[in-house]
Amino acid sequence: MEEQAQASLKLRPPTVYLDQWVWIRLAKANIGKPLQRDDLRVLEAVRAAAERGIRFPLSSTHYEETTRIGSAERRRELARVMAPISQMQTFRSHSSLLRHQFLVALHETVGRPTFRPTQPQVIGIGVYWAFAGVQAFFKVLDPTGRVIQSVDGAWLRHLNQYGEAAVLAGPMPDELPSLLELGYVMPQELEKCEGSRVDYEEWLIQRLTEEPRDLDELRAVVMAREVDHEYSQLLGELFKEYRVSFATIAGGSTGMAMRAKAIAFTERVPTARISVDLKVEVFRNRNRRWSWNMLRDIDALSIAVPYCHLVVADRDATSLLRRTGADKRHETAVIASLEKLPDQLDLLSNSAADTSTGWDELGPNDGEYHFDAPGTLMYDEKLAGAKLRLIDDLGRLVIRPVAAGG
Repeated sequence: MEEQAQASLKLRPPTVYLDQWVWIRLAKANIGKPLQRDDLRVLEAVRAAAERGIRFPLSSTHYEETTRIGSAERRRELARVMAPISQMQTFRSHSSLLRHQFLVALHETVGRPTFRPTQPQVIGIGVYWAFAGVQAFFKVLDPTGRVIQSVDGAWLRHLNQYGEAAVLAGPMPDELPSLLELGYVMPQELEKCEGSRVDYEEWLIQRLTEEPRDLDELRAVVMAREVDHEYSQLLGELFKEYRVSFATIAGGSTGMAMRAKAIAFTERVPTARISVDLKVEVFRNRNRRWSWNMLRDIDALSIAVPYCHLVVADRDATSLLRRTGADKRHETAVIASLEKLPDQLDLLSNSAADTSTGWDELGPNDGEYHFDAPGTLMYDEKLAGAKLRLIDDLGRLVIRPVAAGG
């Protein structure tokens, strides 16, 4: 049952996850400075695959890692490759996807909900989808707050594409002073906060040095910490909604029996299991220390592997994934060699067909992705007193935009 449930997460059309280092290599090739001679061929193969309908979605991790690049010019060069290939399609927020995965686990374990939950939409457009789980587009509102439907769709599409690429590229130097006044926090400052996620993992390294555990005990400890630290709020909400408790899931006559049931339940949640198994592999190496890059990689891969057909990661992450068996369990090709990517894309192309994107609801496709601000909207008497506002899928006004830097 578990293997079938995990395999069902695979998306259509074929979906490929490219780690940040891959996008950086492609960006360098795009400006005529490839790190390897073959990188130009790889870039063209990726572009051609995207045109054939293979998807290359971004994750919240891509936003976080891009904004941490100090050079504004490098960030813009990166966005100029990432945006047109990905079409700014993004994975839905972790919390949204984990909610569905935990619901499936609850259904399989205790029959609540009664029917197997339908998989939600996984791929959407933009930064709000990646961080909040809803799409949000700029639209023109009349003085009463209603959307003016007659606004040129091509102009709206152009404007929103420009805005999404700008968010991915992060703030330019001349924009920082006003953003800081509005409460923007530099990404590097967030990482220095006491009690960070890195500190949380480093604490366990110290405890393991003082009290070594065998592999089974280590995995049980890491899994318990993962559930408590990463998913306790979500689980609390689901338990309340479906009137169950952890005792309903892990009830037993002995502590070991309860632990076995708790582990079996968590293993039914693909992203949680991958995250735990990767962390266990890191903890097993006493010489390793935790970093933000490592945590972000685990966050990204724990989402990418269950949903994607192909994942391109660095050699370290690829080795860790293969040791956990996550690639075989989810029937996901995981490679670390950029030179092998074109051949892998050719294997996926046979099942690629749908080339539509979420942008089509805004306006017609003119065949390009727009990085520059659109021209002035042609005046219409209906636009008297109109305002440009960010509106989410539910028609709600977005007051404070989501940003990777805080």
